[in-house]
Amino acid sequence: MEKIVYTLVINRGRDEGFEVHEFSKEEFIRHSSHLLTKPKRIFCGLGDFLEIGDYNNLLDSIFFEKEAVKFEVVLDRVNRKVSESGTIPSSFLKLAVYYPDFLLKGIPTTCASTIGRKSRLTPGARNLIKYLQDYPILVLSAMPYEIAIEFVRRVGLSDENLISTVYRVEKDAHGRSFYAGGIERFISGDRKSLEIEKRLASEELKETDVVYMGRGEAGVKTFHTVNSVAFNPSDSIIPVSKITVYGSSLESLLVLFNFDGELDRYLLSNKYEEFLPSLIVFSEKRNKSPKLVDLEREHRQLQNNIIGQRIEYEGESYNSVERDIEVEFGASAFDIKKIREEISKRMEHYQQNLEEFANKIYVMARERYLAMC
Repeated sequence: MEKIVYTLVINRGRDEGFEVHEFSKEEFIRHSSHLLTKPKRIFCGLGDFLEIGDYNNLLDSIFFEKEAVKFEVVLDRVNRKVSESGTIPSSFLKLAVYYPDFLLKGIPTTCASTIGRKSRLTPGARNLIKYLQDYPILVLSAMPYEIAIEFVRRVGLSDENLISTVYRVEKDAHGRSFYAGGIERFISGDRKSLEIEKRLASEELKETDVVYMGRGEAGVKTFHTVNSVAFNPSDSIIPVSKITVYGSSLESLLVLFNFDGELDRYLLSNKYEEFLPSLIVFSEKRNKSPKLVDLEREHRQLQNNIIGQRIEYEGESYNSVERDIEVEFGASAFDIKKIREEISKRMEHYQQNLEEFANKIYVMARERYLAMC
């Protein structure tokens, strides 16, 4: 029987190269536990980290059905321009303009809450937070609060553990909350790293006292400036994160938190075997050789495939989530059919004038972002 080995890479920098170390399970767990200084506070992302990104697709498909595809194409095109110019984070266009002012305006906030309650979590999210519950945890998210808070509650945290984007909300004559267009706060890109800096200052913490964990939704700056751990990260994050972990569950990250062997009982058990990372990269210097980046991409593809299979195997397909939401909407006090008709009517003009839509949403995004700086 072939002996299973686990790989730890020490990255010396783009020019200096890297060292590959292969260990047995026990050796790998022991070495991994020394890579991270025990933090006094943990920050983590939400979009594509604790949850798998369903909420984006669900917002469009449930409220605007297939007609939204045309607008997605336009948004993607403008997003590329925004990303290239580097003036505002690309996520701002959609999360801080399209959703609050075009898609969700006038919609009851309970509609968004339902999506947060039903969308799928990343495998291992609940157990990761359970084993880290003794650490002060703060989730930073660009998602609107009504969606983000539902995810946070589902992993065992509460409102005090969340800082998210906040859309402007008003109440109707019956006291029911609905989205009024516009935003009050946006958390993404540079704003995540700024929030962390504020906490460092207010709580008198050093950079080594904290760690940020995410996947890429935070933007490069957060990973580049903060002591960070990236889980199956996007291409832009691979070169700059201090530690990258490739695994099939968020529980794979627990090998980093095994200080003084406190998690040995679980990590060395047969139950944990399938969650052991296939690769961990520790960078003494940020930036990596192309060869190392290629190696990491291979492991990311492998682990993302396993995660996808695990999600489907557990019976939580995207279609089943969509059906659950439709059932809940059907039993609610609001008329979802009427809401969809209102959205379609609002967007009808732009369907025939996509260039006008592109220009309008870009101008709004630029002005709003500058006003919030």
